[in-house]
Amino acid sequence: MRDEVVLRLGLAGMRAAEITSLRIGDLHLDHDPPTIAWIGKASRSRRLVPGPALVRLLGRSLTAYEEHIGRRLRDDHPVVCRRKPGAGQGQVSWGHPIARTCSIQDIVRSRATQAGLGHLSPHDLRRSAAGILHRARSADGGHLFDLRDIQQVLDHADPATTQRSYLDPLGTGTKERAASYLD
Repeated sequence: MRDEVVLRLGLAGMRAAEITSLRIGDLHLDHDPPTIAWIGKASRSRRLVPGPALVRLLGRSLTAYEEHIGRRLRDDHPVVCRRKPGAGQGQVSWGHPIARTCSIQDIVRSRATQAGLGHLSPHDLRRSAAGILHRARSADGGHLFDLRDIQQVLDHADPATTQRSYLDPLGTGTKERAASYLD
């Protein structure tokens, strides 16, 4: 469950360092809409609206968390806890935060390997989120999310960063379509 939380937060646009520093007080799952708000890169206030699957997962995870520590969670408890040293799969050291972003990288890499996806990094999750949003189409074939929308989801200050780092490498085929049209 912990690993799924990490993957879903990464696909929602959170950076590895933001996932490791996320605290229970940052979760506002009972709001309408539910939100996750934290201080991210460059000390900027960040916010995301989790989808229903992520809200349900976080709810299950928080319930298991409270059962394992035997008391109510405090706002300063970490959302994602580290594995017990030498523990098998799924044994979590509840209440102890993941110490480094490389632990997030380990989770992403091991789960990607298990799924047969090859090498993935936490940053690849953000790139995947951008690609998924970029390719999302409405019933009439139009884009559901434009560059500005994706920029907001990823919390980039400049849309050029989003385009350069996430959308240009996706190979949208624009040059190929233009070449055949102009030919």
